[in-house]
Amino acid sequence: MSVPLVRAINLRSLDVLRGLVATYVLLGHARWLLWTGHAAWIKLQHSLAANVLAYASVTVRYGHEAVMIFFVLSGFFIHLRVAPALVNAVPFTFKPLEFLRRRAHRLLAPYLFALLVTFVADMTGRHFFPTLYVAHTGNALLDSNFSCMGYSLVSVLPALVFLPSSLGHDFGTNGPLWSLAYEIIYYLLYPAWLCLRRLGLTAGYGLGVGLWVLALWGPFVPFVSAVLAHYPVWLAGAAMAEILSIGFQFHRAYVPIVAAVAALAGFVVINLSLPLSVEIIAYIFFGSGAVGVFASFPESFSISRVHRICEELGIRGYSIYILHFPLLALISAWAIDRLGGRPVSGWLAAGGGMAVLGLCLLGFHLCERHFLHARLRPALPQ
Repeated sequence: MSVPLVRAINLRSLDVLRGLVATYVLLGHARWLLWTGHAAWIKLQHSLAANVLAYASVTVRYGHEAVMIFFVLSGFFIHLRVAPALVNAVPFTFKPLEFLRRRAHRLLAPYLFALLVTFVADMTGRHFFPTLYVAHTGNALLDSNFSCMGYSLVSVLPALVFLPSSLGHDFGTNGPLWSLAYEIIYYLLYPAWLCLRRLGLTAGYGLGVGLWVLALWGPFVPFVSAVLAHYPVWLAGAAMAEILSIGFQFHRAYVPIVAAVAALAGFVVINLSLPLSVEIIAYIFFGSGAVGVFASFPESFSISRVHRICEELGIRGYSIYILHFPLLALISAWAIDRLGGRPVSGWLAAGGGMAVLGLCLLGFHLCERHFLHARLRPALPQ
């Protein structure tokens, strides 16, 4: 395996991307849960600072699209261990059980910790501020979402087998865990997919296209259809690992430009409200483009303080993503019961979002930091 080619990929900047995406998702949910929204806000007069905050918050409404970047990043990092060997025709060994063991070691304990945090936060909220949790806020969007959040068997049992939300009901208020169920399926598919990929590009990536077609027109249950429909997005990350492993000469000269154009094109198409089949293609371009841009950053970028802060967030990105929503929901429930609703001002959303980010970082320190892969441990403050 050609180690220098892998080192040409700026993995530290990809950690930055992970941190930015995780924080972006948190801020988007803070905007939704802790602010009454634009329709009510625009009816009143506000200060210049409040206006700037409200209009700036529009930029964090692409939470689902941000999760697509997570899928691409996941496929990229999973496949990067063998991608250089594949593209350079170097023999390598892959042990499926060892792969699954590493995945379980990395993800399982923080996931169970997130379930515990969700349960504690939800039980606290249900006892003191029940309106949101019983979906009686009077807001149609809030109530429709929270009516699918609880602790029925169809919520708890899937979460206990690491397929949260797969039956259409979230584990408590932790709706964002749905994407982990998709990831688990993709990890289980990876050893079989890699066997096909050894046979050639068509066999490997053709499988993703075939499953995508089946998902769009096949007679599957909704969860299976959704997982298979998004599988090409995850495989796009694997493809990026191979593209960026071909050689740093190509990587340095062309990838940043091509990737930026792809990301922009994907983002434009995402905003056109086209059918799911086209949206998936847009997600591939958008997510792959974002990964290509950040992977191509010069190493000199890594010495800046801003880069270092964002890199620290990226190392903690998993905890930020799986812990934030029930904590935001608890603050939202307090506001609805004690203040009579989500504030018209955006300051609770901003302050609450930052407070929850701090709690997620504390959660990382309590749990996830003990299960990091070796590449990330040296980056932690000693």
